[in-house]
Amino acid sequence: MDLTAEILIDCQNDLGEAIQWSPSNQRLYWVDIVECKLCSCDEFGDNFISKELPERLCSFAFDLDGNMLCAFASGLYRYHSKTGERDLLFAFEPDQKETRLNDGRCDAQGRFIVGGYNESGPEPISSVISYTKAGVQTLIQNVKCTNSLGFSIDGTSMYFTDTPTKKIVAYDYDRATGYISNKTLFASLNEDEGVPDGSVVDSEDALWNAQFRGGRVQRFLKDGTRDMCVNLPAPNVTCACFGGAKLNKLFITTARHKMNTDAVAKYPLSGGVFIIKPGVTGNLEHQFKDRLF
Repeated sequence: MDLTAEILIDCQNDLGEAIQWSPSNQRLYWVDIVECKLCSCDEFGDNFISKELPERLCSFAFDLDGNMLCAFASGLYRYHSKTGERDLLFAFEPDQKETRLNDGRCDAQGRFIVGGYNESGPEPISSVISYTKAGVQTLIQNVKCTNSLGFSIDGTSMYFTDTPTKKIVAYDYDRATGYISNKTLFASLNEDEGVPDGSVVDSEDALWNAQFRGGRVQRFLKDGTRDMCVNLPAPNVTCACFGGAKLNKLFITTARHKMNTDAVAKYPLSGGVFIIKPGVTGNLEHQFKDRLF
């Protein structure tokens, strides 16, 4: 079944990403990585706020104090929401100037899983790490571009893609230790579907994947088969999340990064945030729980 999303905010982000719903203040948050901005609004697209940041913010998680664990390009920081101050927690791959952090998400136990991106070439030289205040462990090596990080509802499967491979894989996830094992193929994208970007898991344990250069968000059932597809009037679809008071709205970020003037004229809503009610609900995002480690 094909569905079509509608524009929520025509914010013209260069690289909108990492969209997430905050139930504590009933607001939607996302980033414009290239423009170094943290954006937010309510579920109806009103009260839009855009904050300037000191460097590129790529993904984030809320913590138990209402602040944020932020994956900035250079590393992990605690970001104080009220003051805008940030404290460095972990410098990411400081010896590799070509890489930066990218997609990230917390598991149910409160660990922050986040991976890198080699933005200077095709070589898979980055990694995916698991962060707690007790330490950092490397989960995956030889990565070009981390995306589609997510977890099944029971927390025993972790999803991941190295975007250029066009394959979403699943690992067995040990909730007690945070270790992964038994990598299996979950889904492969077809030629017309672009490449896999960010993902979110719904209340029925299906995975919704944003498809960059594919102009859509594809729902994959638990066994990896295709189900509903949400089409957008923007080719570069980057991330999706469920939100709203009833968690029944799917919010979707897009990008106009490196689109030429002809492409922008053809798809003028590129870079906007879109919305649709797909008929299923989502799950609340897990918070970073640094006190437990």
